[in-house]
Amino acid sequence: MADGPLRVMVVDGHSVFAEALALAIDTTGDLTCVGTARDIDQALTLANAERPDVAVMDVQSDAIDPVGSTRQLLEQHPDTRVLVLTGRTLGPSLVREVADAGACGLLPKSVSLGVVVETIPALRPQAFSIDKPSLVSICAAAPGAAAPRPHGSGASALTRRELDVLGLLASGVDLQRTSARLGITINTARGYVKNLYRKLGVHNQLELVAVARERGLLDGHP
Repeated sequence: MADGPLRVMVVDGHSVFAEALALAIDTTGDLTCVGTARDIDQALTLANAERPDVAVMDVQSDAIDPVGSTRQLLEQHPDTRVLVLTGRTLGPSLVREVADAGACGLLPKSVSLGVVVETIPALRPQAFSIDKPSLVSICAAAPGAAAPRPHGSGASALTRRELDVLGLLASGVDLQRTSARLGITINTARGYVKNLYRKLGVHNQLELVAVARERGLLDGHP
């Protein structure tokens, strides 16, 4: 991303919400809203003209498909970080589809504008941001049989540092803050996450936390 405030585009079929979010973004010194769009066609036109760092895409409108729109935008602007907002019930399927499309985060439309604005600077290409209440709810509802159980995947198979990283991720701490808290580099933290994925037989953070909870690896963590 370029130096200076992050350039943010708001894509929303409801102009009142779009303008409210744009105002909230502009009142934050580290962010600036470069414009709003009501559908993916307008979003692509705006992105071509303004080259935003971040696109906040609300998919409550039937006119905006979260997966298809994210893919379309990232095909033309692969460096743009997409944060999806949705009025739909968050579940593993929706989270997986949005993440696979290339988005960096997903939030329910019910969160405050302040939460949306706070999430924008934390978006990272190799991570996926989701609010803690939604993550906890999804993990609690995830069926244990959905995740594979490789041999030796209990707590004894994990190192102390891997358990530290796992606990912070399960608490909603993103990878950058996790590395800072543990006094390690971001690349080292990514290495621990990669090891966790391999040892627990999962493919994303949502599955990682769900499987870890099922196996009692997060006892003592919220």
